[in-house]
Amino acid sequence: MHFQLKFINHQAILIMTKRAFIGERIKALRKQNGYSQSLVAEKLFISQAAYSLIENSQNGIAVDHIINLSKLYNVTTDFILKGDKYLIRIDPSNGFIPLIKASAHAGFIKNFHKENSFEVADWYRIPGFNPAYEQKLFEVAGDSMTPTLLSGDVLICQDQPKIDNILDGSLILLVTESGILIKRIRLDNNTDFLLLESDNQLEPDQLKKIRKSEIYQAMVVRGKISSVMIPHHQIASKGKIQNMEEAIDFLKKELFKLNRKLSSLEK
Repeated sequence: MHFQLKFINHQAILIMTKRAFIGERIKALRKQNGYSQSLVAEKLFISQAAYSLIENSQNGIAVDHIINLSKLYNVTTDFILKGDKYLIRIDPSNGFIPLIKASAHAGFIKNFHKENSFEVADWYRIPGFNPAYEQKLFEVAGDSMTPTLLSGDVLICQDQPKIDNILDGSLILLVTESGILIKRIRLDNNTDFLLLESDNQLEPDQLKKIRKSEIYQAMVVRGKISSVMIPHHQIASKGKIQNMEEAIDFLKKELFKLNRKLSSLEK
């Protein structure tokens, strides 16, 4: 019996010690941010007196309060509970972007209109890339955009709420009820439809129309990550094509100058 009481007292001391450390940490965070107790209490939907008891280690702290404090101070819940400083907060503010794999496309569409539209286990940081909010990574499935995009490539996509502001020829990813489309947009005077083009010359329907009302979300493709290495002979061919394009641009400029001279002579 004596041993049991001693054990219970030891547990009580540990709980009080943990409370004291938590109270000290949230007090320090409050002061660092220049907040009053009443302001923090308002954020937690409790009275200032109730918050004061938590901060002074006289009362325990609820899980909801820990989560809300972590959001308020932009720290991890582990820092509030245990003081761990070296855990990484995985969200866009720290450079992480969620990846929606090809196998998760259907689930992403199904849950799109829910409050938490999707859950992803994969978040990534891309070296040398500073992501913006409303960006996502999508894994390419299919070959409709070959050779521009290959199945398995990962696209960096940026939300574009105003479809009409997207530039002609841009690569876009559309989330629709029937699936996820990755196409090239072509400007069209029709206000109800969007004209889409495939880069794959073997596609039977290279141009297709889709109703704008069927689109849940339009995203502009900002870049891609590919594991495919270009063979050396293809690099050489690309270099020749680039030289030809530069030569054509030069000829165009010269022709433009000649036309201007001819026009001035005719006057």
